[in-house]
Amino acid sequence: MAQPTPGPRILAPILLEPNRVSRFYRGGALLDAFRAGTDPAEGRADGDGDRPEDWLASIVRAWTPVGKPISDEGLTRVRARDDEVTLRELVQRRDPATIGGAGLVRAAGPTTGLLVKLLDAAQRLPVHCHPSRPFAERFLGSRFGKTEAWLVIGTRELLGEPPPCVWLGFRRDVARDELREWIGRGDSEALLGALHQRTVAPGDAWFVPGGTPHAIGAGVFVVELQEPTDFSIVAETAGLPIEPRDAHLGQGWDVMVDCFDRGGLDDTELQALHHTPEPLASPGPVRRERLLGPAAEPFFRAERLTLTAGDAPLPWADTFVVGIVTGGSGRVAAPGGSIDVHAGSTFAVPAAISRETSLQADERLEVLCCLPPDGDALARTGWRASQRGAGWAGTGTASA
Repeated sequence: MAQPTPGPRILAPILLEPNRVSRFYRGGALLDAFRAGTDPAEGRADGDGDRPEDWLASIVRAWTPVGKPISDEGLTRVRARDDEVTLRELVQRRDPATIGGAGLVRAAGPTTGLLVKLLDAAQRLPVHCHPSRPFAERFLGSRFGKTEAWLVIGTRELLGEPPPCVWLGFRRDVARDELREWIGRGDSEALLGALHQRTVAPGDAWFVPGGTPHAIGAGVFVVELQEPTDFSIVAETAGLPIEPRDAHLGQGWDVMVDCFDRGGLDDTELQALHHTPEPLASPGPVRRERLLGPAAEPFFRAERLTLTAGDAPLPWADTFVVGIVTGGSGRVAAPGGSIDVHAGSTFAVPAAISRETSLQADERLEVLCCLPPDGDALARTGWRASQRGAGWAGTGTASA
């Protein structure tokens, strides 16, 4: 691993400005309303556009179509004293342990181990999946796959669309040749019909392991936690501006069809991917809830902290934190500085100061906190030293 280049250290909370990313689908009206500090349900349909995602504290470049020059779209820019740089530059080249955490960097190399998005879909996303870690390592040259989770924070009814819902996991075992045939003939009805469909509401949380076929429905606004890559294998492209070779990441369907987990899930197995908040012990004026179950811990963690008065320290040491304020107002304070926040604000806390950072409520403050796995959790998954330093130079998305 190359030695970091010394540079200015960030030892204060980072206010994250909007970082909208273009996608092939429309959306963003609820995201606009959320960012403005209003009820997401007040989002205007005419506010939808081609930038339906806001990438928070991102060290990941957006997927570059095959043969196109790599851009920096998707990367978060931050100010380190008088120098504006990408967070990726800080993590990979300047000060990885301060931002990502000494334990995580020791286990996985210079990374934050996490990408968080605000994602607001005004149309149904196509059936697709993301690679598991073993598949990504073998075929994409990346030590990270793209296991993800959805925390639903808003919904809306859209004309001509079913109530807000998600599709997740095959309802029965699907043969390899059968899936390949559906993809080859562009059979959207067969692909979608083979999946479980579930309506969603604010407060729902779903865990989506790598390889699981899925689609997010129109009118669903989520916080999406994921491993730090932008790999999507899209089985359904009819009517969408997706080049066939980009749908399989330029690898061909004979390879990428095996990215899909074709095993059927029964209702009990599907329900195991759905989580309800779990109260955790928390002294003082803060209510602490775990939002994802143990299966997610090798990939990411999510908690909701709610203060009704006063202040409370963050309960994690040496951990990078991405915060999304979903209610109230207050401050995020550390010895190196503080920032004012309100509903719709987003921020990041460098791992080196996570234990010294506190939330302070004016009257009430509610924050969704998204965290990477710790080094021990990674080790329990069989994470190997050979995976450190791997990346996929072809896209720049398999981040660091």
